[in-house]
This record gives sequence, structure tokens and C-alpha cells, in this order.
Amino acid sequence: MRFGLAAYSFPWRCGFTEYGTVGLCANPYTADDLLDLAARNGLTVIELPFQMFPDLEPATLRRFRDRADSLGLAIVSDSGVVDVPTLQRHIPAAAALGARTLRVTLSKILEGNRASAPGGWEPYLQQKIAQLQELRPLAEHCGVCIAPENHQDATTADQIRICDEVGGDFIGATLDAVNPLAVGEHHLEAARALGPRIRNVHLKDYQIYLSPSGYRLVRCAIGEGVLNLPALLAILSEVAPDVTCNIELAALRARHVRLLEDDWWQGFPPRDARALVPALRLAYEHARPSGEDWRTPFERDDDADALSTYEEGQMARSIEYLHSVTS
Repeated sequence: MRFGLAAYSFPWRCGFTEYGTVGLCANPYTADDLLDLAARNGLTVIELPFQMFPDLEPATLRRFRDRADSLGLAIVSDSGVVDVPTLQRHIPAAAALGARTLRVTLSKILEGNRASAPGGWEPYLQQKIAQLQELRPLAEHCGVCIAPENHQDATTADQIRICDEVGGDFIGATLDAVNPLAVGEHHLEAARALGPRIRNVHLKDYQIYLSPSGYRLVRCAIGEGVLNLPALLAILSEVAPDVTCNIELAALRARHVRLLEDDWWQGFPPRDARALVPALRLAYEHARPSGEDWRTPFERDDDADALSTYEEGQMARSIEYLHSVTS
């Protein structure tokens, strides 16, 4: 098991997100900055999207790969929503970087709002599986495992189905450690069910704020929310001991999971109510005080310095906690 950091921990500092009157970060992190940050903090993996490179020319990718190698850092590549033409470019690019895993997403749906999928979630998922089947020969040729993430849309059953229906050794799962809560699942149950299909893990944590519609998930440093990291790592060491685990704090705004509203369930097949109990129990056991302000600096319209401090401070505390658990 190797531990690292993901660029999407810094949506603001990496220049991925334009914010209100502040706009884009004036001095965003570069890909090389993230290499330095990871190495300086004793990490051994970096996960980043292709948009951080000026181009995908072989010389560009080779230079970055060589620098990562010199720092003892493995690379996990990030792409976006599964799309055949895009992945026909990104799979060979990942191979050129020496990345064994290419994390992808299935959709841009958040908060478990699967009812919004064009044509319904089931036909949409079938389409994505068919696209991944088409890409399988290229992934096998390049030696790159495509690992769809549970990006607040896919259930654990969906991820298992994708792996089983695409088949082969170069399809797997990126497990976002606490995103199972966005589809009413417990994160530890999800990890155990996915088992050896897991190829990459996003180490994330949320604080939970109950609402009349369900609950809000608000990003925080690892160890400051609901994630039981020691228990998760114990499961991973048993079922998927060779995975990469990258701190990926991500969401700059609270995610409101409206699982107490009837319409929310239109995106899901029938489900035994008892299956919800572990997630709901976790939510109620860890719920923050009702009068506490759940808004992030992005939702409070804070200034650029506050946004940078928010992201950088959470990463620093997450790394410190990770080392305390794994040392």
C-alpha cells in the first residue's frame, strides 16, 4: 500500500475552480509543485489530471515521469467522465507517465442525484459499461487499469457490475473513502464488498450536518470527520494490499444528500430499508451540532487568502494524521 496526494484536494490552489469575484487563483500550483509537496511530506504517490500538463507530447510526459521517478513518486492519472475519444488519448498518455491506474468518473452527478441522469440511470450506466468494454483492448495493450470512481453517483453494486461486465485485469475501482454516504451506504461496508476490485483509493473525510431532507457532507481534514481510517486500512490490507491511497479532499461546497425526499429515490432500484441503517446510524452518531455553521469559505464568500489557507491547512493536517496512523 502506497500513500500520496491528489491534485483535486486543491480545486482553488490548482486553478481548477473559478470563485465569485475572486476569480481564478493568481498563482496556482503546477504539476511540479505537487511533486515537491508530496516528496517534502514523505508521500510516495501523486495523482493528477492531464489538464495540469501544457500538452501530452511524449517529451512533456517523459520529463515529468523522470522527475517523479527521481523523487520516488508513483503516478496515478486522472481523466474525466468516460468518453471513448478522450480515453483513447488518455490511456496511452497514462502509460507514457508510467501510471498503472487511470481514474475516471461515470458522470457529473453529485449528491446521489441519479434521477437526473439523461434517460435514467440504468440506461446511462449500460452505455458507460459498453464504452469501457470498447476501451478494454487499448487498456490491456497499454497496461493501464481504468478505475471508475464512486463519484457520488455509483453505488458499490454499480462498481462491482462494471468490473464484472467489462472483465479482464485492466478494469477496477477507485474507492472514494466516504462517498458511499452520498448513495446511502457505509464506507467500510463498501470497501469490503469491492474487495480486490479496488485499485485506487481517495482518502477523504466529511463532517455531517443533518437536515430535514437528509444530511450535508462538508469536507474536512482526514481524522476530523466520520472516516474510520484505521478500520479502512485494515480492510484494504486484507482485500487489496497493493492499492494506492491518495488524500483527495475535493469538494469546496457542501454536498446535500436528500435521501429523505421521495424524488431522490427515483434514481435507484428497489432497496431493503435495512440496508440504509449503517449509513444513517453513522450520520446520526457523528452529526455536528444543529446550530453550527456548515458553510465552507467558498460558501461564505471569503477572500483568496482564506481559500488558500483552507485548502492548504486541511492538507497539512491530513498528512500529519495519515502519518500518525500508518507509522
